[in-house]
Amino acid sequence: MDLENFGWSATWATVLTGFVVVFLALIILVFLFWAFGRIMDNINGANRPKPAERPAEPVPPAPPKAPAASAPRVVKFAADGVSDDVIAAITAAVSAILAEEGDGKSYVVRSVKRVRSNRRAWAKAGIEENTRPF
Repeated sequence: MDLENFGWSATWATVLTGFVVVFLALIILVFLFWAFGRIMDNINGANRPKPAERPAEPVPPAPPKAPAASAPRVVKFAADGVSDDVIAAITAAVSAILAEEGDGKSYVVRSVKRVRSNRRAWAKAGIEENTRPF
């Protein structure tokens, strides 16, 4: 091939052809991944209509309860080397989350145990977040 006689028109034609081929391939890949996600949603039943829910009837506020006669009992327990501060933080977090539900129930943390796992909790959460179907 003679590079001295290679013109600009052939150069631009080659560049334009490369851009068109690359972007068409990307568009086809996006469509394939979208279609695959839709197929998996249909197989897993993610797009099935949910049964109609009745609107919640307003519940009248409950009358204030009389204060308890005795103070709540505090139970200490050993939890595989977990300090009391960590147990208090876990209990506070659980009660804060459950208080948002507003069901009026009271909850008690009875024990704290370490979970054996090969992967850390944040790594699991990241994997679940980043591998959800479209």
